[in-house]
Amino acid sequence: MAESPDPRLAAVRALNRVLPGQGDGASLREVLRRGVPDGSAGGLTRDLCFGVCRYLRPLNQWLNDQLDKPIKAKAQPVRLALLCGLYELWFTERPQHAVVNAYPELCRRLKAGWASGLTNALLRKASRLDAATAFAGYPPAVASSLPDWLWRQFQEDWPEQADDMARASLTPPPFTLRVNRRRHDRDQARAALGEGARPSELAPWSLYLTPPRPVTALPGFDTGAFSVQDEAAQLPAECLAVPPGGRVLDACAAPGGKTGQILEAFPDARVVALDQVPARLERVRETLARLGVDAEPRVGDAAEPSQWWDGEPFDAILLDAPCSATGILRRQPDVKWHRRRADLPPLVDLQARMLDALWPLLRPGGRLVYATCSVLREENDRQVAAFLARTPDAADLTERPPAAPAVEAGWQLLPRENGPDGFYLACLRKHEAPGPDEQEGDR
Repeated sequence: MAESPDPRLAAVRALNRVLPGQGDGASLREVLRRGVPDGSAGGLTRDLCFGVCRYLRPLNQWLNDQLDKPIKAKAQPVRLALLCGLYELWFTERPQHAVVNAYPELCRRLKAGWASGLTNALLRKASRLDAATAFAGYPPAVASSLPDWLWRQFQEDWPEQADDMARASLTPPPFTLRVNRRRHDRDQARAALGEGARPSELAPWSLYLTPPRPVTALPGFDTGAFSVQDEAAQLPAECLAVPPGGRVLDACAAPGGKTGQILEAFPDARVVALDQVPARLERVRETLARLGVDAEPRVGDAAEPSQWWDGEPFDAILLDAPCSATGILRRQPDVKWHRRRADLPPLVDLQARMLDALWPLLRPGGRLVYATCSVLREENDRQVAAFLARTPDAADLTERPPAAPAVEAGWQLLPRENGPDGFYLACLRKHEAPGPDEQEGDR
């Protein structure tokens, strides 16, 4: 009989691939998608991976403070095992004795029996503390588990909200659904989901569900009744205006959640789902098949329309642009260890080129909605303000709540515990060409 997989060993191996300095800097989501143990064991693996990535910096700091000499680079799996043990002791409710006893044996499975005594001693010491005591006195960037550059950027862009943003990025994200409006209204969907479902405040078809459930347990999920999508990410498609039979471009469409949402809202629209990577378009097709809707997948670069555009204008364009992903650190906590300050200028340049390239494809009177899952202003309101300054026929139509942060253009949402992710959107309208009477009047 095959030996059952050890979820803690699986977590160490996954983290060894994900975290810079150990492995190849792979995406945590992609590594976990390729295979983790089944059932509750898989849940433990995921929890350890996400937890260590969330709290990596203070966990590392405490561990370094305890060591007389650094753990050698070739023994990094031992360090990762220790970080997993610390996370379990301080941030889960698992029995402490079971956690302490599990990791010396894990070291032996890692062929590092020399570390079993060290691991036992460190975890026994940690079991007598809690996280608040262990991390007391750490600088804000360390305690918030952010790289120094990102903490400074939070403070520069959002001096009053930086602390709350950092705290929100450490909390597990809420489980948020989009109700398929073609199937039922939100009250009916809420009743079908039962206790624990609550409506959102901002997105009209959004529901929060507590506690989270496997999607297979959601009634009608397999046939498109619900989609998993953050409340903030549902807002851009709601800003579009599409005439009957109108043509819509969903630029950077993968994995297809917003494509499906557009077709739920405008079922007779002709939607082009664009993505640069053919494999990602397969995920778009799978999403649309589950929802029972259809779009035209097209391979192409949004910044280079000459490669793929057929010359027919679009009535609406949704540009969910590549970005730093700093608004969804609670969902993708490994991002903060992959991203560098030097990555931002190329991203900002790409976003600007996409805006400039797609604007001529929009029919006069149409709307382009620009969106990112970033909280950094150079990617968001300052990006859009610069676009408006150089684009005379563009106007900002974005409506935002009075309590939203003040920005130069568009609407910035900041991450909120038990609420939406950090997200930005701007609804831009293209002026219609003046009619003959207006032209005569101008003369």
